[in-house]
Amino acid sequence: MNDAVHVLSAGSLRHAFPAIIGVFGQETGIAVSLTLGPAGLLREQIEAGARFDLFASANMAHPQRLAAAGLTEDPICFARNRLCVLARADLGLTTENFLSVLSAPAVRIGTSTPGDDPGGDYAFEVFDLAEARYPGKGESMKSQARQLVGGRNSPPAPPGKGAGYLITDGEVDLMMSYYSNARLLEQDPSFSVVEIPGEFQPLIEYGVVIRRDADMETRHLRDFLLSARGQQILSEAGFSPAGQSERA
Repeated sequence: MNDAVHVLSAGSLRHAFPAIIGVFGQETGIAVSLTLGPAGLLREQIEAGARFDLFASANMAHPQRLAAAGLTEDPICFARNRLCVLARADLGLTTENFLSVLSAPAVRIGTSTPGDDPGGDYAFEVFDLAEARYPGKGESMKSQARQLVGGRNSPPAPPGKGAGYLITDGEVDLMMSYYSNARLLEQDPSFSVVEIPGEFQPLIEYGVVIRRDADMETRHLRDFLLSARGQQILSEAGFSPAGQSERA
């Protein structure tokens, strides 16, 4: 697929981008190759010279850095998400007892890896927001957090394991998760999907950039992502439209 539009995309878009590419290809006949991974590591690959046409990140910071370096055009926010908690059902976690449960010394918290993956950055932002309002609570959460996924040294998920395998395998009691991912386990009785209180909810904006001197095919894909049809597909995958904030 040497003539395809080369897309590097945050892994949290894995349930959205294949559908976007499918509809886009049907409408335009343009081929797209897709590589998924932690957005921070993808940004490093781009900075090191990796081939790409379009980069979709789970934050705005990575696209902004590429634009500032002159590697891409200016970034555009194309979707929003929110953070929630995927917990084992018998933990008894609710939005109301979020602070007391997560700061309890015995609770094992799983997160993605800050720096490498925006999901980890957002999780630690939750802890910082909790610490600012309730001194000691956020630091307790940080001390109990284990950075288990989304890092350059994170092991891949075992074959055949579902998204909540770290909880069902007993590694952690809960995972800080994007809602777009956690919602897929809402009907599973083994888990609870719990909203984070609004006062601790980070603003999660997804940014897209295209390389400098991008061809028309790449521009068509970016425009489709921002179109009503593209936004509908993102909404169906658990994201919010670019113009709608998930922050309480």
